[in-house]
Amino acid sequence: MNALTAEIKTRARLLLKLLQTNNVAATKRALLLSRQHNWTLPETWQLRHCLNLAAADAGFQHWEHARAVLCGEARTEDVKPDFGDFWHGKEVSGYTNHWYASYAEAQLQLQADPASYLLPYRLQFIVVKAEYLHALGVSTDAAWWQPIANDLVFGYGSASWLALSQQRLQASRTERFNAAWDARQTTLDLESTDAESQRVMQAFVQNNRLTKIPDQRKKRLVILRWLVNQLQTERRYAEPEINQFFLQYHEDYATLRREMITNMLMKREDGMYWRL
Repeated sequence: MNALTAEIKTRARLLLKLLQTNNVAATKRALLLSRQHNWTLPETWQLRHCLNLAAADAGFQHWEHARAVLCGEARTEDVKPDFGDFWHGKEVSGYTNHWYASYAEAQLQLQADPASYLLPYRLQFIVVKAEYLHALGVSTDAAWWQPIANDLVFGYGSASWLALSQQRLQASRTERFNAAWDARQTTLDLESTDAESQRVMQAFVQNNRLTKIPDQRKKRLVILRWLVNQLQTERRYAEPEINQFFLQYHEDYATLRREMITNMLMKREDGMYWRL
């Protein structure tokens, strides 16, 4: 482990604390990342889940992907490394850059413009200007870039690469943990109008039973809210009771129970469940 992977672990522990206290912004961020990566939502968030979430939030596929890249283990003789989206993000999405599938072609562009910089992006390569790096929060100081010839692929795993990666990771911390996780700035709109809710009910409920649990989260929430409203307020249900309740509406009671907890419609403690 190095300082880069230690930072990801720190973020994971912070996220776990937020999720355990039902922090709205952190929960929405976890739901969005899970949906983007097609991860099954856990009934109870654990550190291993949050390691994957923190890694994904930094631009990697999952924790093991982040660990391999950040520890300098992504490059092998036989496999073309996937560096993920670590050197890209919303803050630079408006910049016009040179994109290449071939590293050799990217090197030629870098040689043609010595004032530019070569960065990895997933299995591809981009050649960018200093403004791009500044937007990422990364220094253009020659002391870091000259030893690796302005090329983060060539310099992968070097002291310069580690230092520049740490700048990138630290710069992203404020943006991701404050702005991006601010509930007011969350772009995931999960609220349905009355008309939309009515259409969802007509599409997924027949004879007071679910024909299917909706895949789309916005539609699923309509169903979950309908179900939770069938429960008695201030009553605590043992797990067998809550399972039997959901079986009245759909055979996959485990998914419905998990979704209720994850979406903060119900709470679970010591084997007892109740609506919020």
